Amino acid sequence: MKNFRILILFCLLLISNLNHAQGENKSLIIKYDLISLLGDQVTNSMGVMLGFEHFIKENSSLAFDAMYIFPCSSCGKVYTSITTEKTNGFSLSGEYRFYLIPGKQASTGFHLGPQVYYQYTNADMRETYEGGKENLYQVYRSLFATHAMAGYQLPIAGPLFFNPSFGLGFRFISSRNENKKGNDSGQHEFLYNKDYESGSQWFPSFKINIKIGLIL
Repeated sequence: MKNFRILILFCLLLISNLNHAQGENKSLIIKYDLISLLGDQVTNSMGVMLGFEHFIKENSSLAFDAMYIFPCSSCGKVYTSITTEKTNGFSLSGEYRFYLIPGKQASTGFHLGPQVYYQYTNADMRETYEGGKENLYQVYRSLFATHAMAGYQLPIAGPLFFNPSFGLGFRFISSRNENKKGNDSGQHEFLYNKDYESGSQWFPSFKINIKIGLIL
């Protein structure tokens, strides 16, 4: 419940910034990230990420996003190595952008800047132990990351924008389990080979966003 209160508070801050931005008559773009359809990108889950970019100057802006992560039993991907009964959670991100090479149209061009990212998930896992007994237990996972982002924003048609971006940095993953009965090592996350159910560690990180925007 505490984590969902954080998400609600963040959304209220988004709304407050939207009203403030409109009052200042600065460029404001509402965005949806297509990559959020992949959920937490670790388990069989999906997500919906919405956010906005507010231009504080002609060549610089602040961007904020919030995503809700929910179960999807048929959403296994080639790279997804963790199977859960269900996964719920959220993510939050903030980014500063400097438009190093502005486009011909306002609010477009090549941009660089730092991004901070936080993701939290609560997953139900099923195990078999002691010769056939079944048990449902929980795994709580947190991910904090920071990236140096680069991308390009371009107009599609009218008020619509397309904004792919890519980032490199570092991430810290921490997870723990509750109510587990067996003593097996659990499943391991693809690429980092970290035990999904326990432990904490730093890793290199990459981030991809593919956003569709609507300017107000």
